[in-house]
Amino acid sequence: MNNQSWVQQSLALFRKDLLAETRTRVAFGAMGVFSFSALLLISLAMVGLKGVMLQNSTGQSVPAWNNSGKMSLLWVLLCFAAFAGLSHSFVYEEETGTASTLKLHMMPQAVYAGKLLFNTTVLLAVSLVITPLYMVMTGMEAGTIPMFFTVMLSGTVSLSAVATVVAALAARARSTGALFGAVGLPMLTVLLVLIMNAARQCYIRSESAVQYVRPVIGIVGFGVLIVTLSALLFHFIWED
Repeated sequence: MNNQSWVQQSLALFRKDLLAETRTRVAFGAMGVFSFSALLLISLAMVGLKGVMLQNSTGQSVPAWNNSGKMSLLWVLLCFAAFAGLSHSFVYEEETGTASTLKLHMMPQAVYAGKLLFNTTVLLAVSLVITPLYMVMTGMEAGTIPMFFTVMLSGTVSLSAVATVVAALAARARSTGALFGAVGLPMLTVLLVLIMNAARQCYIRSESAVQYVRPVIGIVGFGVLIVTLSALLFHFIWED
């Protein structure tokens, strides 16, 4: 192991993965194809719901497909896109034989940090492209702008944290399919519940800042928990 700090090592791994992605475009390709295909299918499937009104429990007429539902579906799309594109991040090292080199020359925490940074960058880039397209195609509004951007940013980082640790577990088990989904489903379910709760708040006007901060704290807290536990336990996953 060399004398570089774990920050320098993680940045070096990030640059290596970014350079490899610019040549192969595996992650961007998988996520892009899935996202655009899902966007088209969602738009076609939801045409019949446009303009349809339903009565809620108080007797008021509300849209059958409101902004909160649209944003929840956006996050379902992003979650599946992330799992489709980021599952190869550790498998790539195993397939190319570079995993052994990383184990010899990098600290486990540096490997995790580099992969997390790369996955977050890729997912943020995809989200920046997909979200505006989704809003145009479905007519979804942003609602409270600061809340909307906060939820999108915190949710994306938390999602990449989940995808990173699950990808590491799947790679160690020599699996990228069933195990990746099975291990990730419990964490993904919790994250989606937190994000959907925050999504509803984007479209509810409130005088109290606490009503906006509370759901965001849930997402950020979950992300911090996943990153902390992953960093502490990654040594056992990576070098087992």
